[in-house]
Amino acid sequence: MSNDSRSKAEAFKTSVEEKIRNLIGEFAEGKLSREQFHVIYERYSSQLAIANQALITNTPEAVSIAQSGPATVAVRDALMGRALGLVIYHNRSGVTVETLGDFEVPVTRIAPILNDISAMMESKRLIDRRVEKVDGEKWLLFAAGRFTTVVTLFKHEPSPMQIRELERLHHDFEEANHTLLNKEQVDSTKLAYPFLIFLKQRSQKP
Repeated sequence: MSNDSRSKAEAFKTSVEEKIRNLIGEFAEGKLSREQFHVIYERYSSQLAIANQALITNTPEAVSIAQSGPATVAVRDALMGRALGLVIYHNRSGVTVETLGDFEVPVTRIAPILNDISAMMESKRLIDRRVEKVDGEKWLLFAAGRFTTVVTLFKHEPSPMQIRELERLHHDFEEANHTLLNKEQVDSTKLAYPFLIFLKQRSQKP
């Protein structure tokens, strides 16, 4: 391997190592889901292994192989969590307040978890959010509030940052509508829905 080829291989290795450190930092900050992290980390690790092999075996063409394939940003975007739809349940009455977007999940799939949440509310226990995989690409986020429980359907696992954003919208929803929600029956036509912007933003992405 010529000095120029070795320099390029070493520069590529350094670049990949920096990308790995940045990736770890992004995950620690909640910007990536585990699914995104695992796929991208594996990609970078494979590139790093090829770069190391190129330096050991003096095969500069290996670096070109490592650099080929879809751009990492495309991989990251393809695995980004997309909110497809959500359903809002009224905790007091146990009925559905509203369904927004495309929420095609059988009631039998979410009813047991909603029952668990209701039981925890009755016993005054702390309720943490729950994220569960439905099938190959679909995920459910269960978030319980004071008046309502929101179940959101995602394509791909949502990142902690996306979850926090949805929880913020849930809080705003309950604050804006607390007078109407603090009743035995809720008129959904009178409620304001901050969630709409979340669904709209996600639908505009590929």
